[in-house]
Amino acid sequence: MSELTDKELMRVRLRFLDVIKSFFIDEPDAERLSRWRGFITALSNEPVNPMIDTAVRQLGSLMTDMKLDDIRDEYYELFINPFSEDIISTSLSYYIDGRSFGETLVNFRGFMMDAGLIKNKDIDDTEDSLVFILDVLATLIEEEKSGPEEARTKQTKVVNEYLDPLTVHFNTTMKENGRARFYEACAGFLSGYVDLEKGLTAPV
Repeated sequence: MSELTDKELMRVRLRFLDVIKSFFIDEPDAERLSRWRGFITALSNEPVNPMIDTAVRQLGSLMTDMKLDDIRDEYYELFINPFSEDIISTSLSYYIDGRSFGETLVNFRGFMMDAGLIKNKDIDDTEDSLVFILDVLATLIEEEKSGPEEARTKQTKVVNEYLDPLTVHFNTTMKENGRARFYEACAGFLSGYVDLEKGLTAPV
């Protein structure tokens, strides 16, 4: 990634974030699964980093072995069904504070206010949810067009203080969950990507 121009790097980062968000935003359909297959196939011949490369191999194999309904059922049991024994939280507050809607959520809302970011009223997820934080990061990457230095500082804070700890807990929980197969590999891909993002930013 170091050989890319700033514009190319921005495009690559946004592409990765778009695909990762699509893993977790809701139950997949045939069109999205086809898009994942194309993305994973393209990456299979382009080594990125060990975690992403491993996840790419796993996802490629799983998308061959599993039907769309299998992946949809897994998503439902992991993220939607309130009665599932395997349900997994995507909220940072849940992992840091031991409950949803904790102090971590308040802190992230404060960061968003300072950064001039406003939550769309149509979004149901809390601000400290995985998909929402990924979306915030994507928004800040887009902001580089008008103020690269300030945008990068904000990105660093999001990655190091919010996205990275959430990813660590989320990935560990996935690995311990007996129901997770496809989404464990998705979480591994996420971890590999966050590792790349940490390499692009310096500690706050």
